[in-house]
Amino acid sequence: MAAKLNSSLRLSTLLKNIQESICNILDAEAASVLLLKDDHLQFLVTVGKASGKIESIPVPMESIAGTIYKSGKAMVFNDLSKAPHFKKVDKVSKFKTKNIVGAPIYSDQEKVGVIEVLNKEDGFNDRDAKIVELFAKLIGKKLLSTWEHEKFSKLFKNIILAFSTMIDKRDKYTHMHSKNVAYISRLIGEELGFSEHTLEQLEYSAILHDVGKIGIPDSLLLKKGKLTDEEYKIIQSHTIMGAEILEEIKHTTYDIISGALEHHERLDGTGYPYGKKNGEISLFGRIIAIADVYDALTAKRPYKEPWPKEKVLKILRQDSENGKFDIKLVEILEKIAP
Repeated sequence: MAAKLNSSLRLSTLLKNIQESICNILDAEAASVLLLKDDHLQFLVTVGKASGKIESIPVPMESIAGTIYKSGKAMVFNDLSKAPHFKKVDKVSKFKTKNIVGAPIYSDQEKVGVIEVLNKEDGFNDRDAKIVELFAKLIGKKLLSTWEHEKFSKLFKNIILAFSTMIDKRDKYTHMHSKNVAYISRLIGEELGFSEHTLEQLEYSAILHDVGKIGIPDSLLLKKGKLTDEEYKIIQSHTIMGAEILEEIKHTTYDIISGALEHHERLDGTGYPYGKKNGEISLFGRIIAIADVYDALTAKRPYKEPWPKEKVLKILRQDSENGKFDIKLVEILEKIAP
């Protein structure tokens, strides 16, 4: 359990893990975490049969959850006929609530919400209430640290996305390219079963894969017509410049840098900047290479209409069979291509 909590960076994943664990311990059917919002409580994450159906329903403070919040202590409700049960949730979810145990959640001494656990065969007892209270304290501690991480992560992602969009806009034909490549790369990473931390790193790398273009003169980047061999070498150098820029950023990992450096490498050694081959190219480099080509070919450009995804996937498969791309990654893209 502790290892699972420590490995979960995304708040929704963390809370689902906690709730599933507490349902198993108490032999209960469902659980939910609600947070205070204005004058009511709002479902944040739920597990069990009602999950996915009730999250948008505002829960009044006159409900059982509101009663627990206002009391500031763990409470057991085994006889709902005598309790202020909010029946709208049951009606919407078609889930019959029989009994409830819950506790308030505090984050850094501030009361922020409630955890409820529902439906135990013989009803809940004081021991169950103490267990739920312990989990509420655990949620409060993890909530604060995870919120801080997610706020920083979102801020950092927005900053680098703005930076990469600024670079994309230098060439009006590739506007939104970096964002699209990041989205496709993440989809591939999810299919590979990457952890949330690794997915986040992959997303950063993909967003910044063309950051080195900031060092390419507009006269070359925006040139109409064919490039000379020398000019093409300068364009190719954006991968090296990108890696050098990222190396200067504190906490940037090898994986993030490798994606920017290697997204034009090919498994058969025909890519650039170094002509790396199969085992020399990182997984991030392989993933972003495929996402980069897919977005470039399916996008509208002044010299071409967007190609159908079926045509692009066929080209990528042929190239993978000819040794340029990782065929396993192309097969994944064939399944999830937007």
